[in-house]
This record gives sequence, C-alpha cells and structure tokens, in this order.
Amino acid sequence: MKKILFGLIIFGILISCNSTDDNDCCVNVDIGIDVTYRNAEGLSLFEIDNGYNEANITIYHKINGEWKLYYNGNLDAPKGITVADGEHGKYLSILPSTNIDQNNYSETKIQFSESDFDIIKTEIDQSNSNTTVTKVWYNAVLKWEAYESERMFEIIK
Repeated sequence: MKKILFGLIIFGILISCNSTDDNDCCVNVDIGIDVTYRNAEGLSLFEIDNGYNEANITIYHKINGEWKLYYNGNLDAPKGITVADGEHGKYLSILPSTNIDQNNYSETKIQFSESDFDIIKTEIDQSNSNTTVTKVWYNAVLKWEAYESERMFEIIK
C-alpha cells in the first residue's frame, strides 16, 4: 500500500510540473532609471548643503489621467526611489510607473518640493513576459533610447 501511495504522489508531482505553454517560462522586469542631479557648478545636488534629500522626494504615478502617490511597503525602496553612490557621485535611482496607456507610455512625477517637480515619461515594452523601458523622456526631452547606453543621464538644476 505504501508503494502505491508513494507512486501516486510521484506521478502527481510529475504531471503537475508539465507545462505546455512555452511563453510563461520567465519574467524579466527591466525598468530602473538612474538620474544624476547637478547644479550649475557641476556638484551633485545630493551632496551639497540645501540640496536634495531622499526623504523629501515624493513619487507619483499617472493612473487613468490622475496622479497617484506611489508607496509600496513590501519593496526595498517603498517610495520607488533610492539614492545610490556612483563613480561620479550620488544619483537617484527611480522605478517608473508601469501603468501604461494605449500607446505603451507611462508617466512618473518626481516631486522635490511644493514648487519643484519633474515628469519622466517612459515607453514600455510588455511582450513575451517582459517589462522593459525602451525610451525615457525627462520634462518632454528624450534622454535615453533603447540600449544605446546604460539607462542613466544627468540633469542640471
């Protein structure tokens, strides 16, 4: 009886692992955008007095035409941003919205203060179980296009 039960369990495991859908193999999410913010003197705004502070930055995602505050407490970066140290100073790493419109675009608002905000617009490819940013506009200026370089650019404020 134990051999039959063991055989049925093994058989059940084997048939439950059989997948006929090859498209559900893997998921790749590649959306991160890195932005270096500098003043006119070339200094990182995250490294100077009265500069930017991650705690004071708020991220909004545009969903159905409305700006919604982004916060996901389950993530390592619950606000969708983190300040990181790079070779040329500190930069802001941003996880843009993946809520796309009918043209495969998403918009993310970076609010630095009540009067200082910028808009990132991204083109996102969601095919073959992948979610990949293919173009990035910063305040309506194209800053990065598919795989030409690392998805990083500099903004002078």
